[in-house]
Amino acid sequence: ERLQESKEEYRLNVRLGKSEEQRSRMSAATDRLEGASERLQESRKTLRETEAIGEDVMQDLRQQRETLLHARDGMREVDDNLDASRKVVRQMARRIQQNKRVMYFAGCFFVAMLLIVLVMKLKPDESERATPVPATTPRPIGTPPP
Repeated sequence: ERLQESKEEYRLNVRLGKSEEQRSRMSAATDRLEGASERLQESRKTLRETEAIGEDVMQDLRQQRETLLHARDGMREVDDNLDASRKVVRQMARRIQQNKRVMYFAGCFFVAMLLIVLVMKLKPDESERATPVPATTPRPIGTPPP
């Protein structure tokens, strides 16, 4: 009987030993699992922060894209206005040249006309040279002409 008790005690001790060993292994596994859970929670927190930063960056990029598109449209409008201004300036330059030519021609024409008039005034007439002008004597007032 003692042998029987001894065997049962041995079996109980073995069971307890195994049980103790299993408990320590389970405790270690639980500790590892809790550590992994904490790291997983930290990773999730880091992921949420990274997503929030990514969303902010994407929003900034959208705004910058809109700004660039608006600036590009403005530059196109400015370019169109510059083209129109160039055309106007070219037309003005052509008209200036045209006006210069007209003024030069008009000036030459008036100088030529002035020279012609001066020559005609200064040159004695042929008919005036051939017939002398009769000299007239002054008449007293009230006398009838002859």
